[in-house]
Amino acid sequence: MSNIPAAYRHLSFKSIDSTNRYALDAARDGRAGNLWVTAGEQTAGRGRRGRHWSSEQGNLSASLLLIDPAPMKAIGQLPLVAATAVHRAISGMLSPVQRAELTIKWPNDVLWGDQKICGILLETTTLLNGAQAVVIGIGINCRNHPETTEGLAAADLLQYGYDIAPEQVFERLAHHLDERLSVWDGGDGMAEIRDDWLLRARGVGQPVVARLPDEDVHGTFEQLDEQGALIMRLPDGTQRIIYAGDVYWPGAIR
Repeated sequence: MSNIPAAYRHLSFKSIDSTNRYALDAARDGRAGNLWVTAGEQTAGRGRRGRHWSSEQGNLSASLLLIDPAPMKAIGQLPLVAATAVHRAISGMLSPVQRAELTIKWPNDVLWGDQKICGILLETTTLLNGAQAVVIGIGINCRNHPETTEGLAAADLLQYGYDIAPEQVFERLAHHLDERLSVWDGGDGMAEIRDDWLLRARGVGQPVVARLPDEDVHGTFEQLDEQGALIMRLPDGTQRIIYAGDVYWPGAIR
């Protein structure tokens, strides 16, 4: 039995195609929310924008199913909520010096230095009864990693001296995400989540590139708005708000 908060159920698989897929299908089949699905490996893991997410044995693949967790306008805040929970879960296992290496890249990648150690994917579907099923998929590189992921170099905890079982990381994550969801409170507590995210963020006040489907936007990462969108200061002095995209810093893209 996993040591996770009592309000949640947990299904664990040795191998599965996708924990997100399973969680969404469970919702369509009428299963209740607050369901964690984890797997020792994924054979068809999902990344953002339809990308493949590499998930081998020794890493954590986890998805949390929530049903109607917030008004629709606040659902898009959940990746930032999850990123702060992941950061807290991992940083609590590190030495103070190494803890400083761990940051969040907007909106929800967790980095060790310049290397990606965790990815988060939010998926939603409307059920036949009109309820909104939301799945937060989280992949953490514990003991191995791909060479690159979404254009970034990747890393894992083991290469930095932390041989931590994915099951142990999951239990920490489950507790921290439960606590952060309580603070978020369906969006009413987003101001506190936003402040927490900014304390852990990579690149605030620095030059960044926002890679959008049809253009690259160059500017300075100024702030997050109240909903968690990225506010950039462009070279001409104007502001631009980025609601979705991939953000990099100069020289980071492989």
